[in-house]
Amino acid sequence: MERAGSAVATAVCIFSALLASSVAEENWPQFRGPTGSAVASSGAPPTRWSREKNVVWVKEIPGRGWSSPIVWGKTIFVTSAISTDGAFKEPSKGIFGNDYAEELVAQGLSEDEVLARVVSRDIELSKETESIRYMVYAIDAETGALLWERVAHQGKPFGGRHRKNTYASETPATDGERLYVYFGNVGLFAYRLDGELAWEHRFPSRPIYLDFGTAASPAIDGDRVYVQSDNQEESFLAAVDKRTGQELWKIARGVGNKGMIRSGWSTPFVWVTPARSEIVAVGHGLAIGYDVEGKELWRLSGLTGQATPTAIASDGLLYVGTGSQGESNRPMFAVRPGASGDISLAEGSSSNEFVAWHNPQASAYTSSSLSYGGRIYVVNDNGILTVFDAATGERLYRARVGGGGFTFSSSPWAYGGHVFFLSEDGETFVAKDGAAYEEVGRNPLEEMTLASPAIAGDSLYIRTQSKLYRLTEAPTR
Repeated sequence: MERAGSAVATAVCIFSALLASSVAEENWPQFRGPTGSAVASSGAPPTRWSREKNVVWVKEIPGRGWSSPIVWGKTIFVTSAISTDGAFKEPSKGIFGNDYAEELVAQGLSEDEVLARVVSRDIELSKETESIRYMVYAIDAETGALLWERVAHQGKPFGGRHRKNTYASETPATDGERLYVYFGNVGLFAYRLDGELAWEHRFPSRPIYLDFGTAASPAIDGDRVYVQSDNQEESFLAAVDKRTGQELWKIARGVGNKGMIRSGWSTPFVWVTPARSEIVAVGHGLAIGYDVEGKELWRLSGLTGQATPTAIASDGLLYVGTGSQGESNRPMFAVRPGASGDISLAEGSSSNEFVAWHNPQASAYTSSSLSYGGRIYVVNDNGILTVFDAATGERLYRARVGGGGFTFSSSPWAYGGHVFFLSEDGETFVAKDGAAYEEVGRNPLEEMTLASPAIAGDSLYIRTQSKLYRLTEAPTR
């Protein structure tokens, strides 16, 4: 009976993978696509574009939002936040006020004084904003026309935000029946695809470290929507019934000998293996795998820096990491399926029964990693690209994307033997997938962007600070 059950589980897993692959052809239903991999395996999206070249349409998006667009069928969904009094501070590019910090250091200020001034300049406190309209937009994929718009919530924000964040940085998700929109410190909203509100579920508001704001997107698996909120008071992971909005369970994050997990911005990742489905939640100092009922399966310590990248999985391994702005404190771990208990590495060790490999400098600060062609691609905020062997963690090469001078927050993506890196200036660098950095194109949109794109069929959707582009390779004549 055990063997029969295992065979059935394997068959279900294979069928699910095939179904996800077919869905990927036309739909991009969540952050980084159907499987969270940011890899499009079908279609022929473009490799060259600009503000004029290969543009099907461009749509102005009111307000501010760094959420990614998602695609279902012929509809694009995207969120935004509109200040009713126009009080938003201008967004900032670069590495957390790096240029400003260098100026202060040159003036002889101490490290603490530099940090205080940078935070003062770069944080927009809630008292500076009177009221926010949290917006949801549905856009026709063929024409770029607005199909409908909804105000999910209007009110004064609970907390502030960093200038590189927005009040709408969480990417929505859909299962083709409903659209699930999460605004951190506001709530989870479910809409039918025609725009009718199906239900809403409110979570208590909690403070975020230094008022940086929120960013973790919802994840869908089966009949549940998962929400991760790592904050300064009561970090939690929750499961909500996607049909009714009923809270099925909510668990405290990281309680135990490591203490409560504090603020983070990582999206929960649903890891489907032949044996089971689990929800992987990367946090400050600790990654935890939970079963679908919220029971902790395993935990892994040793994650330093900020918890912003989401986990990815490929070729039978799970990759979890956290990073910092510099080139130190950027650990990544490759985890084998079936992990149980505390799988943290012993001091001085780089592997154990459930950890295939560990590299202390293999993650990024903001962007998530990319697994493609048997390699792991990681681009840090400072533009340094590091590429590793996915099976062993061996570093294959390092390079400065674009030759240097560019910063990155958007996560890389891949298709057609190419890997794409979107800078904060809105310029995408195209490189061949391979054992060395070979740049083959630069595609400027000439406006700031931090959002990761969506890919569906033969089209690429990129969101800049004020616009949404649909890009498709023009037919040759």
